[in-house]
Amino acid sequence: MYRIKIEESNNGEKRYIPQVGTNKLRTGRVVWLGTKWENIITHHNRYTTSNGITELHNTEQEALNVIESFKKSVLEEDGNKVKFTTYKMID
Repeated sequence: MYRIKIEESNNGEKRYIPQVGTNKLRTGRVVWLGTKWENIITHHNRYTTSNGITELHNTEQEALNVIESFKKSVLEEDGNKVKFTTYKMID
C-alpha cells in the first residue's frame, strides 16, 4: 500500500512525503491487523524506508514519482531473489 502524507505549514506551503505501508499483526490483550507506514527516502541513489527520516517534496507529482520508482525497484529486487536451488552431481 502506498500513500502521500501532506504537511501544510502555517504560511500555506505544502510538503509531500511518499510512504509505503505494510500489514502488521499486533498482539497483546487484543489481536488486530494494522498498517505500519514508513517514509520512502533516497539514499545513495537507492530507495529505502525509514520511520525517523523524512524526505520532503515540493509537489504531489514529485512524491508520486518517488512511489513509482520505489515500486519498480522493489519488483527488480524480487526478480533477483533466489526462488529455489538445485544441485547437479558431477562424477
